[in-house]
Amino acid sequence: MTGTIAFGKTINHRPIIISIIFSLLSGGLGWIINLKVAIFSFLTILFLLLFIYYPANLEKLFGHWQLENHGISYYKMTSYPDRLKIVLFPDNIDYQFISYSQIKSFKVIEQDKLFSSADLLTIKPASQSILPWLRKPFFLELELNQSEIDLDLSYDQLHDSKNTLFRLSNALEVLNKKI
Repeated sequence: MTGTIAFGKTINHRPIIISIIFSLLSGGLGWIINLKVAIFSFLTILFLLLFIYYPANLEKLFGHWQLENHGISYYKMTSYPDRLKIVLFPDNIDYQFISYSQIKSFKVIEQDKLFSSADLLTIKPASQSILPWLRKPFFLELELNQSEIDLDLSYDQLHDSKNTLFRLSNALEVLNKKI
């Protein structure tokens, strides 16, 4: 494999920018009443977006992962502090790396159905919602020696539905050769 096969969207400054814009709008509406309401609504919306909404939905919004020559790298989002760090400091991200030798098996899960690389073409993925909390499960599950890791595919299904299965097929072919 000469390059990488990437899935998901890479993190950027969008969560911070969107949070500030919505906070300013709510603060501006609060200014109609008085300054205290404006400050309270600004801080409340900013807190809700940066500390609750984005960390809770980060895997669906920015679940970037990629197959490389020696393994798979993905964002470290195992805990709330990891997700909060990604939202607040998108230029300073910790990646997790899985060597192909650590992977025991893998399968694709679409809603409640399991698929292997052999029956991948029988998947008829459901259309995905723009709202991340309404997206149907569609991910690659890697079974490692000690744990399992789910790598999200729903973002790709939403934004590139025609090519997602083709790219996934290529990724599974690489995984079959490497493990």
